[in-house]
Order: sequence, then structure tokens, then C-alpha cells
Amino acid sequence: MAKRIWNKSMDRDWLNISMGLIKGIPALAYENDYTKDSERIRIIISLTTWAIWKTRNKSTMNNQEVTTIEARETLKNLITDLVRKSWNATRFMEDGRRLDRQCELWTLWADKQLTF
Repeated sequence: MAKRIWNKSMDRDWLNISMGLIKGIPALAYENDYTKDSERIRIIISLTTWAIWKTRNKSTMNNQEVTTIEARETLKNLITDLVRKSWNATRFMEDGRRLDRQCELWTLWADKQLTF
């Protein structure tokens, strides 16, 4: 699901995800990144890891069977929730900072039409 979101929304190729990359995700940066692709991939990988963890816990601790569709929906909901909360948080900022942050969020999530 994360790879599909990336491929539909970005011009860069999807990275080969490994445990080493997941552990070092805070240090991941593309050279000459003016479109916030580095930040976007860090967020998508982190939220994917969190979605996997949540579904794993639901499956093992609650003895509930989890389908791949549910796991995908968990990731989709996490990303949607993050975008919505980030945008809503700008309402409490001063005018100049609000516009800057809204521009940053637009560049991060909407420039390439993030789709699920």
C-alpha cells in the first residue's frame, strides 16, 4: 500500500525497504530535495511501520483475524488523520506562520496529488 501511494504520487522511484533503512529512517534524505520527498518518505515508512504494529497487536493480543484490507485501511486512516490534524493545527498559528506552514503542508502532501 505504501509503495502504491508513493508510485501514484511521486516522480522518484520507491526505495528498497530493509530493516536497516527502517532503523535509520530519521537520517534519510534525498540530495537537492526541494519537493519534500525526503520528509514524505520518512513519514510514509514510519506510519506503515506503525500500521503493521497496530495490526499485529490486534491479531496476536486480541486474537482477532486481520485481513490485508484492514491493514491497508489502517495505513490510509493514519495518513489521512495526520494530514487533517496537521492542517487543523495551523488554525492556532499567527497569520504569517500559518501561511508558511500551510504552504509547507501543501508542498508535502498536495503538490503531487497524494492518492490512496
